Amino acid sequence: MILILSYVLGSLTFLYLLISIILIIGTSRLKKKIIKSTTLPFVSIIVPAKNEENTIGDCLDSLLNQQYPYDNYEIIVVNDRSSDKTPAIIKFYQEQHKIIKSLDIESNVSGLTGKQNAINEGLKLCKGEIIFNIDADCIAPSALVKQTVSYFSQKIGLTIGFHIPYSKDGLKPIFADLQALDMLFLMDAAAGSIGVNVHVGCAGSNLAYRKTILADNGYNDIGFTVTEDTALIQSIAKKSDWDVTVVYDKDTVVMTPAETKLKKFLAQRIRWTSGGLATKSWVLIPLYSMFLYHLCMVVSILLAFFIESLAVIVIVSFLAKLMIDFIRCWRVCKEFQRLDLLSVFVLYEYFMMFYSIISGFCSLFIRKIQWKDDTYRIFNNANNTKVSSDKKD
Repeated sequence: MILILSYVLGSLTFLYLLISIILIIGTSRLKKKIIKSTTLPFVSIIVPAKNEENTIGDCLDSLLNQQYPYDNYEIIVVNDRSSDKTPAIIKFYQEQHKIIKSLDIESNVSGLTGKQNAINEGLKLCKGEIIFNIDADCIAPSALVKQTVSYFSQKIGLTIGFHIPYSKDGLKPIFADLQALDMLFLMDAAAGSIGVNVHVGCAGSNLAYRKTILADNGYNDIGFTVTEDTALIQSIAKKSDWDVTVVYDKDTVVMTPAETKLKKFLAQRIRWTSGGLATKSWVLIPLYSMFLYHLCMVVSILLAFFIESLAVIVIVSFLAKLMIDFIRCWRVCKEFQRLDLLSVFVLYEYFMMFYSIISGFCSLFIRKIQWKDDTYRIFNNANNTKVSSDKKD
């Protein structure tokens, strides 16, 4: 039994190192392929908002303060059934700024998630050639639009931008730093996979794409999913006419409030994992192996306290993981001038293993996901995975 566990742990460690090296190579390849454009197309920024009275003002202020011609972009704010002061705040900003348009959604009968439906309705008002999706709780840097647009060379259909959680409302900085390092680590992994032509996923808080890639039906063609960003990038990957790239630019990083409680953080990660599993794509195989690796590592560490012969392989495996993870974290933190986050690196290694095991296990059995006061049900049939929505009780 111990021999088998040692063999499995050693094999998974080798696979982890191999995948990590491939991701490093992928990010390098991706950066070399970037060709900048100097055109300034008309841009539409869609901001879906549901009960965001505490953040929507800061978000709109940041979008109004862009280093981009004022008459060359518009902001489409979609109020998705808010029950707080969000609609009043949107109305105030719209009255003050002519580039802001607003839309109120009173009910969702589209069969899509609330966010998908909000973006879909917002698309109907957009005049822009390039569409930006940004969440209502995010703060955009002033160079976001200008720098991101420059990445749209002739064949680029979609760009993925980085976003970093930050401490807000008295949140302990160490928890925010763990989330920030995790997000940089995950986004860099997504970029590396794109660099080797494997489109795993992305984050929808900082996303830009050509309006033409969604055609007239928008997200209706993609289908209902709780991870609309992942579904979008995977749908584009199937279209040979367009390429995807990642915006490696510290001046385009969007800031978003970190989750204040561990429970909310885990719920977010479970939703992301469940949405990814629902795609049933072969590109998720490396993610499954990561889950198994972390699970095997934790089990082996616990057993090593009682079985001395297991200790050597556990120490070697863990040190190998520390080494490759540190290299990857150092690379991306240096790129975005956040080397300060490396102060929580060792703690992050345990944090990563903990939440990946929890989210991995839960996503295998969970059938309902709560998101923005809506409850979404995930169930399987013989052919594929379907997702439906219920109103929250």
